[in-house]
Amino acid sequence: MQKHKISAFALSFGLVVASFASIGGSVSAEGGPSPLSGLPGGEGKPVVMVKYGNSRPDRPHYNLNQSDLFYVEEVEWGLTRIAAMFNSKFPSVVGPTRSARISDLELLEQFDTPGLAYSGANDVLLKAIRKSQSISLSPSDRSSFYYRNLSKAAPHNQLLRLSAMMEKETKVGVVKDVGLTFNATPATGGTKTTSFQASWSSARVSGTWTGKTWIVSFDGSLHRDAVNKGFLTPKTVVMQYVERKETKFGDKFGGKTPLLKSVGAGRAIVLRNGQSFDGTWSRPTNTSGTTFLFAGAQIPFDVGQVMIVLVDGGAKKSPVTLK
Repeated sequence: MQKHKISAFALSFGLVVASFASIGGSVSAEGGPSPLSGLPGGEGKPVVMVKYGNSRPDRPHYNLNQSDLFYVEEVEWGLTRIAAMFNSKFPSVVGPTRSARISDLELLEQFDTPGLAYSGANDVLLKAIRKSQSISLSPSDRSSFYYRNLSKAAPHNQLLRLSAMMEKETKVGVVKDVGLTFNATPATGGTKTTSFQASWSSARVSGTWTGKTWIVSFDGSLHRDAVNKGFLTPKTVVMQYVERKETKFGDKFGGKTPLLKSVGAGRAIVLRNGQSFDGTWSRPTNTSGTTFLFAGAQIPFDVGQVMIVLVDGGAKKSPVTLK
């Protein structure tokens, strides 16, 4: 069996041996681990970012709990959206898909030719997407794989048949190492933490440690998947403090889109195994991966889904609360 990439910090926990179960269903043990979750089956497979809406009308999400890694991003008016990375498995349906944002393109520069599935964008951002190395997978590009859930109102009802699309897809490149390490042996040396919350002016994400995973709520409501009512249960949660910059982008109502700088360095709080590890992150260039350090060594994530919350590192008061 191919070994996971193990950091010096991970070696103190011991090497992991086992087969792993995906969140919400089994996954084939064939193929090496995903560099985004450590779950088997992702190595050498394509990687696709799916943009989910995350306002109340957008929820419940379809198969978000099947993603390897997902980012929570601030957008206009203090709301959030989700950028979910799929690699080890491609569910039959995902969404509701919403429009892309400038922060997505910087995140995707870690990969070679990743897919970007989204419902649209303003003209300026569409030009930026076309110039980027990402492969646009919007309804304009792959119209036969998108459809509307007529029981909900637009724009909160557009769904994507992801697995069917990826069976036909030839342009999206394979996933690459983006600097993360994984080890399933329980971490030690952190501060006991049983809950977290990150807040913006119009949104919040929170979670509680169950003894095995974190269980996530959005805006105070426990998240249940639209497909099977399963919970959203990342094994590792990261509060990544980033530079928040104003941009020329915005929505048609006058809201301004922030750029959340995932290139650079800053504080990072890694939560796993009911503990928090207050450390740092570093991503020197647009094309390099991100390393997360604690006590001077790279900290491994638990094997399983990862949630990274991008929070304002320049805020006068920290947007993160831990208990």
